[in-house]
Amino acid sequence: MSHPNSKNDNVQEWLGVPYGTADRFQKAQLVPFDPNHDYSQSGPVSLQLTDPAFLNADKGESEDCLNLNIWAPDNVQEKLPVVVYIHGGGWTYGANSQDTSDVSGLVASGKVIGVSINYRLGPLGWLELSQYGGKFKDASNLGLQDIVLALKWIQQYIGDFGGDASQVTLTGHSAGSFSLLTLLAVPEADGLYKRLAAFSGYAARYIPAWWAEELADKVLKTLKLTSPEQLLTVEPKSLMNAVNQVLPTDVLKRGNLNTLSIGIVDDEFLPNGVLKAHPADVIKSGEHKDVDLILTSTTAEASWYAANMPDNVDPKTIEAVIDEMVYDCHIPRKQAEAIALHCGAGKASPLKVRTRFFTDYNFTLPAIREAHDHAQAGGSVYQLSVGPAEGSPAYHGTDMYGIVGQAAPDASQEQLDRDNFISQTLLDFATDQPEKLWSPVKADQLNIKDIGQRPYQGNEHAQTVLQLFKGIARP
Repeated sequence: MSHPNSKNDNVQEWLGVPYGTADRFQKAQLVPFDPNHDYSQSGPVSLQLTDPAFLNADKGESEDCLNLNIWAPDNVQEKLPVVVYIHGGGWTYGANSQDTSDVSGLVASGKVIGVSINYRLGPLGWLELSQYGGKFKDASNLGLQDIVLALKWIQQYIGDFGGDASQVTLTGHSAGSFSLLTLLAVPEADGLYKRLAAFSGYAARYIPAWWAEELADKVLKTLKLTSPEQLLTVEPKSLMNAVNQVLPTDVLKRGNLNTLSIGIVDDEFLPNGVLKAHPADVIKSGEHKDVDLILTSTTAEASWYAANMPDNVDPKTIEAVIDEMVYDCHIPRKQAEAIALHCGAGKASPLKVRTRFFTDYNFTLPAIREAHDHAQAGGSVYQLSVGPAEGSPAYHGTDMYGIVGQAAPDASQEQLDRDNFISQTLLDFATDQPEKLWSPVKADQLNIKDIGQRPYQGNEHAQTVLQLFKGIARP
């Protein structure tokens, strides 16, 4: 049973709709849709180390968290395209019940059906355990497998809500975007989506298999467990705390070349791996050139860390920044020195230089390269650069309300206008109206759309970044 949406009087909603169920560290199984259930409250969110009030979750946290929120316009007369939102949060926090996961804002246009997904987070969804075999044989990228199962559920049931299962656009922010682009390399996801709109996340920064296995081993030792089977009964918050103890305390260190973090594992060579190849290589191959893409980045992505946790990420000296580029990112020293100058060395603080580097290394660079590769393979791809607006610096996450068609609290008119452009772009993209978008990237031509205030011109900055990082891998 649906209920009226509290924000939009022309929208109906079904909250907390189960799509799967799974025991700990097991592959989830699909749950059929029960149209007679009362879907008036959002479902449980994945267990995580964050303030539950931040998540707006009606039913708190649980390991049994595989549920959807669904929104549809009143009186749907014909099948509508579907926009599926995958939330971010570094694969460790977030939920489909947050305001920034509430797709009802897009649905209020009357043009689309909206869905928002919960999936398993932290070690429950992303701790690589398949190397132990037995009960753990399927425990590789379980959170990604959850997303695939949700998309299978949508294919089977979205028609009951007025959705067209052949016109599914996936969108998301940060970890959600990394995840949706990764699906290009997941054979089980083939045919479950038509278009991908990735905001501040790319086919990059994968956890190498060696570190994924090492992380599991370190967690076992931290918890003083003698057998992986004991993970099946350990208190979940203890498990999450153990992961945090093992990961680098400097969060930017988790985004270097080796990606010493928790998240999507490059498991293509593991016995029960979910990926068949590196997703960036799949883009380059043209195998999915029929999938239209939007790739976006903001002009100051990594400055979020400087603004919110400066003591954690302050390198203190420019020498430390350059050494990090050399030893942790494998950039030759002379090239690293040139990059540091570009990022403000000698003028800006070491902290600003470092965050500007990571903005280009982890966001701008993969966005440019993947847009080029998709275009060169014959695909259609639109690239967007999001600048700041009054009251909204262009930090990582500045565009999250716009992605789902919501108004940010206390937003300036300039931010509302910028975010509305993002909302309208997604609607035009999802409803297959490319003539309303800007020109796509070409194999031999950058074509980045700039919005917001501009610290730089997108195409010019992209050319500079490509030259500075020439020959530097960012897998």
